[in-house]
Amino acid sequence: MRMNISCCVIYLFLAWTTISVNGDRKHGRHKKRHDKERLTGLPRQDVLQILIENSTYNSRISPDYEQDHATVVDVQIYVLSIDTVNEQSMDYSMNIYLRQRWIDPRLQFMNYSRAQWLEIDFKLMSMIWVPDTFFRNEKKGEFHMVTVPNKLMHLYRNGTIYYSMRLSVLLSCHMRLQKYPLDIQKCPIKIASYGYTTENIIYRWIGHKPIDYNEELQLSQYTLLTHDLDNCTKTYKESKYTGSFSCVQANFILARDVGYYIIQVYVPSVLIVILSWVSFWLDVEAIPARITLGVLTVLTMTTQSSGARASLPRVSYIKAIDVWMAACLFFVFASLLEFAYINVLARRRVPYKCLGSPESFENSPGSNGVSRRDRGGGSREHRIIYVALALN
Repeated sequence: MRMNISCCVIYLFLAWTTISVNGDRKHGRHKKRHDKERLTGLPRQDVLQILIENSTYNSRISPDYEQDHATVVDVQIYVLSIDTVNEQSMDYSMNIYLRQRWIDPRLQFMNYSRAQWLEIDFKLMSMIWVPDTFFRNEKKGEFHMVTVPNKLMHLYRNGTIYYSMRLSVLLSCHMRLQKYPLDIQKCPIKIASYGYTTENIIYRWIGHKPIDYNEELQLSQYTLLTHDLDNCTKTYKESKYTGSFSCVQANFILARDVGYYIIQVYVPSVLIVILSWVSFWLDVEAIPARITLGVLTVLTMTTQSSGARASLPRVSYIKAIDVWMAACLFFVFASLLEFAYINVLARRRVPYKCLGSPESFENSPGSNGVSRRDRGGGSREHRIIYVALALN
């Protein structure tokens, strides 16, 4: 009897223990599920608070600073406009969107929110690390601040950061003007890191449309043919400091439009040359008109040549426009020299027309009907007078 009571007590105790353990397990699973649902449903403001302010995140350190690999920054440029291309100073200005993308594992929020991305206000951007990107061939640049700083930042679930800003930059472009104005120029834009070497940052062009253009993009004197991509990574060795800095480069191929130069240079110069030929149809005796026309065309051609080269730098090599202007000036000046030469020949032939040959002068009768040859003694004086008249 006692043994039956003891067995019943032990059985009841084991049953109660099993039920309690199962209940605790179910409660634990339910609690974990509830906590997970609570975390994944946090408001976006709380997610940013947890990621940036209430964590050990340091915006002064690059994402992979403690790792053995560099942070890869994908770059894209959206060209809004190409405003000016200046041959005198050899530069060009652009208005662009500079877009960058990289991964910062410290900012993952997959366990906190179901949102696909978070939009970061420009006031919070200073609390997030961004690469120290600069333009290697920049002369002048400015951010657009109207009405607020034109910057955009999106943070994705896996820590990917998309950063875009609007810039106006003046970039240097070394131009080769041997074929001016029938030339094609290649103007680069170089993007690099100023302070981080390739051990920390590596730049590369984004895979899809690394260079994109505004559909309404137009240039005043050029036609944008195409672009090509290049790598401009450079190693600096100055005294004891050595470092290799990542750099990407895009070259814009610009072809000059010749319509302006046909109207302003080629057609006027051709007309001036034709005008100088008008003197060939003027009478040889119209000396003032021919001299005025010749000198006027020479001076006009010189002025036209100076105006065509006014917007060009003082380079030491010969340009195509120089050859054209020199040829036009040669034709105009040659027409003036031709008039001078013909005028000299005409003045030398006047005595022959008026007095005839020396023989006719000697055989001509005098006032008394006797020829000058028969007079004797006067032949030598007559020849001297004839030579003097011919020289005059």
